[in-house]
Amino acid sequence: MNPMKKMFCLLLLTVLLIPSQLIAQNSIVLAIKNQRASLYYPLLVERFYQQNGNKLAWIAPDTVKTHAWDAMLLLDCIKQYGLNHDDYHPDLLLYPTLHRLIENGNDKERASYDVLLTDAMIRLINDLHYGKLNPVYTGAKINKATQFKADGILSMALQSNGFLNCIEEVQPNSKLYVDLQDHMRLLVGQRSGDCYVIPQGLIRKMAINMERMRWINTTGIQVHLTLIVKDGVVINYKDIYKQDERLEMILYNEKRATKIDLKLNKLSPERL
Repeated sequence: MNPMKKMFCLLLLTVLLIPSQLIAQNSIVLAIKNQRASLYYPLLVERFYQQNGNKLAWIAPDTVKTHAWDAMLLLDCIKQYGLNHDDYHPDLLLYPTLHRLIENGNDKERASYDVLLTDAMIRLINDLHYGKLNPVYTGAKINKATQFKADGILSMALQSNGFLNCIEEVQPNSKLYVDLQDHMRLLVGQRSGDCYVIPQGLIRKMAINMERMRWINTTGIQVHLTLIVKDGVVINYKDIYKQDERLEMILYNEKRATKIDLKLNKLSPERL
């Protein structure tokens, strides 16, 4: 092909592609604007898309590899991390919807779903790191975070072959936490599948103590724990501050939180 003709064809192709790219980028900006009130971390979501050029992060044709299904499966298995599935846009992030949007969705629908999935994953990363109810690092503070950047971690995870590992690495790495998390995974995963009857009260008590361990990890304050796992054995401690019931209800969205509920009660003398 004549060099001049080839250059003309490339220029024409670029001109034809630019409008569709701009439409996609504008769709993301509008989706964030329209859904801002329902986003947990709007500033972090906004920063995430600014960094990737306001492009779709999850929804692409089947021929393009994304981590959308990995993210959806992770949200489905949220219980093993001591978190609540209801906190991650479960009514909107549906598998049939994702299937449809990948195959035949319009820009507005795709952008809306993409933004919600990003928000859910950013919340998950923050919840795994700080805890859902951290009394020091509140949602407002985290949304303006400049040190631990959940949006940056999500970006790295999306570019990695080890998507799940990137997300899980934000959790505390203390032996107390790792042992408790391993036991939680065993109970809600393997044993529940093997027809064991697992008391939900135990699962919830493990969850609230995983939450407390995240507070310990991020604040440096040794708060009182009411359950640990040692050598595969669950060990209970007295709830001396009478907080377990309230904290459990808040964690599972059965009660609104107050400052008194989320007070950082330090390790009791009997545990020092």
